[in-house]
Amino acid sequence: MGLFDRFKKKEKEEAKSIPKDMEIEEDQLLLKKIATTDKDRNKRAVAANNITNQYVALDLSKTVKDRAIRLIAINKVKDENLLWDAAENSPFFDVRSFAYERLGENNKSIAEIVINTKKNPNVDEIFNKIADEETLEWIAIDAEDKRYRNEAVERIESPEVLQDLVFKANDNLVKKAAINKEAFSDEDVLQEVAVSQKDEGVKIAAINKIADSEKLAMIAKSEENAKIRSIIFEKIDDVDILKDIVLNSDKSDVRLDLVSKIDDEDLLTRIALNDDDKIVRSEAVKKITEEETLLKIINSDDDRFVRQIAVNNLKNPKDLVNIALNDEDQFVRNHAIKNPNLVDESDYLDIVINSTHEDTASEAMKHITDEKAFIKILNEAQLENIRKSTLDDIDDLETLIKIVLANRDEEFSLKALNKINIEKCLIKIYEQGISEKISVRAVSRVKDQKFLTKVAKEDPQWRVREAAVKHIVSKKVLKDISINDDSEYVRNVAKKRMSL
Repeated sequence: MGLFDRFKKKEKEEAKSIPKDMEIEEDQLLLKKIATTDKDRNKRAVAANNITNQYVALDLSKTVKDRAIRLIAINKVKDENLLWDAAENSPFFDVRSFAYERLGENNKSIAEIVINTKKNPNVDEIFNKIADEETLEWIAIDAEDKRYRNEAVERIESPEVLQDLVFKANDNLVKKAAINKEAFSDEDVLQEVAVSQKDEGVKIAAINKIADSEKLAMIAKSEENAKIRSIIFEKIDDVDILKDIVLNSDKSDVRLDLVSKIDDEDLLTRIALNDDDKIVRSEAVKKITEEETLLKIINSDDDRFVRQIAVNNLKNPKDLVNIALNDEDQFVRNHAIKNPNLVDESDYLDIVINSTHEDTASEAMKHITDEKAFIKILNEAQLENIRKSTLDDIDDLETLIKIVLANRDEEFSLKALNKINIEKCLIKIYEQGISEKISVRAVSRVKDQKFLTKVAKEDPQWRVREAAVKHIVSKKVLKDISINDDSEYVRNVAKKRMSL
């Protein structure tokens, strides 16, 4: 129904200002020209007043900017159809108001003035005479001054008019005022308002007046605004209705809002295992404590973040160790290691030794402090890099010597050798003749002059002799080497040492 459909209008023939095929008398056209173009306003007024052709008069009332001329012109119009044309089609509200008055449509006449005038005592006087609620609706929708719009709403009591107003008005404050009227109580219409309107305040005003939980649920299922959904859920006490929404709403945001309000672990489990949205599942998992359910989620969910949250809620250390060793995702494995319920160093040691993922083993090793555990890792860990990374935490002499003597990886052996400071051990290592590099490193860490002199004179490898020469103090020994060593390089090192 259009805005003016409420007003029953008299049937009339279609009218035009001046029909194209109508012959207008020359004197009427001349009067029109004077009324519209003469510089003397009095002449224009006299010309307009002398016009007798109603079509010419109607045309003036719809086109002339001078208010006095317009009103003189419309006063010359007597034909009812032409008056309706002016009332509905003139761009000037004063002409429309005058035409309505001539037609006996006093409410419309007054409404045109109220709608198009700033609030003042003179307009107040005629506005206060309006009792027709459909006219008040028109004012509430179109009045230029918001005070008239608001006052018009306050004077409307018809539920039908108030409802119609909400769907037609552009002013959201007017809509809210209409909704808040006591007469506006039809919950079907309030539901329609809550669903169809875009303004948050208007939607909330409608929702606040709805008591039917089923209707509130229908609104919530499609509502985009989280604030509004929260208000709705606070009003719904029926657990079954909330359950239906969280299980069946097509909108993940709606389901997500409700998860925080649910404490039923069976329902949370259904959501965690079946919801299509990973965020909804993750929020449900946060509230689940049953170990078996958490393990089922960890083993079945394809989203790493959902599994991580489930891992965070686990309590059993054995389950955490198993996840740390076997889950395919690095972050899930690391969450298992960081779970505060995993505290025993033996569990971390189990992970470090048996893990085939370096990142996981490294993370677990951060929780190990016992040197014996590091030695065990050195000997038993599956990953070579993890075995080697233990060296910084091992000071046990026997273990370090074993590493050097085994020499499975020369660089690793050299690093272990660097941690040995007991000369007897260094000499013994040298005597094993493991490799040239190890011999050089061992000799370079010894200060015993008798040992160094013997090495400098007798070792068949010039690099080893050089290492010894670099630490010999005796000028006599150095002189002898500078003359007699087979290697020119060693002789030069000896000479430089002598000059120090």
